[in-house]
Amino acid sequence: MDDLFEYSDSLNAPFQAFSGDWKYVKPHWHYFTEMVYLVSGVLYAEVDGKQYTMNPGDMIIFHPKQIHAFLDYPVKEEYPDKPFFYVIKFDDMILSNTTPGSPKLPKLLDRANSASEASNLLTARDLRFNPVKMYFEYCIWETNNRQFGYDIKVASMISLIITEVMRIWLRHGFQFSSKTTFDQFSTKDFSVLEYIDKHSSENISIEDLASKCGMCYSNFAKQFKTQFGKTCKEYIEFIRICKADTLLLYTDKTLDYISQETGFTDASHFIRTYKKIRGITPKQRRNSQI
Repeated sequence: MDDLFEYSDSLNAPFQAFSGDWKYVKPHWHYFTEMVYLVSGVLYAEVDGKQYTMNPGDMIIFHPKQIHAFLDYPVKEEYPDKPFFYVIKFDDMILSNTTPGSPKLPKLLDRANSASEASNLLTARDLRFNPVKMYFEYCIWETNNRQFGYDIKVASMISLIITEVMRIWLRHGFQFSSKTTFDQFSTKDFSVLEYIDKHSSENISIEDLASKCGMCYSNFAKQFKTQFGKTCKEYIEFIRICKADTLLLYTDKTLDYISQETGFTDASHFIRTYKKIRGITPKQRRNSQI
């Protein structure tokens, strides 16, 4: 099975800006922040298991380490147009700040990752007074033409978009926090999320993961749930289901084969877990493509 992790070269390519017109993107995650603005058509997005329907003028933001995808559901009569959208992916550290006392955008984005008031989806109504579409178009033009100072202009435009997003989140109840957060699960030599991704088809010991992070089991379990919103066991199951989706939708492999390939003990275990997470059976998911 392919890993869900998507490598991002933050040193040589700290941002990307481009347009797209495809319906399906398999589940994946990366260390960049990603923003998608839908120009036309409809997109079915999924972020950490939560599904969103995007309409023209909507924008969605995927935070670092969030597993996200576009789901390829059949075209419906009310949405006949092929989707067309803009994408910006960037390392949070390119975000500029004005004065020493101003809010630090990278820290605020990290805080927003776990705040319920900061929804991944921003609707066209949320954005109706903001020139976000124009900012996306500027970023794509600058990235394609690479004239003098293009990187400065792109970083500035991304900062403007994020500032607009922050203002919307604040109106929805998001609050600034002076609390400093530390990622205890990633170091230069080890990332617990990458490890789970690479070894999800194996029998992963949570006690071993805790040891690799230099933590006792109870502290690891508590901190993992706090940071990622799921227990470690739930997260491992979610990774396996994300990988199973690709096999369900784009191969004719049996459920027995898929269950073995993705780390479940048997097909029954796979079906139970799939229904618990997706709300439908694997067979229903496969048939949704017909």
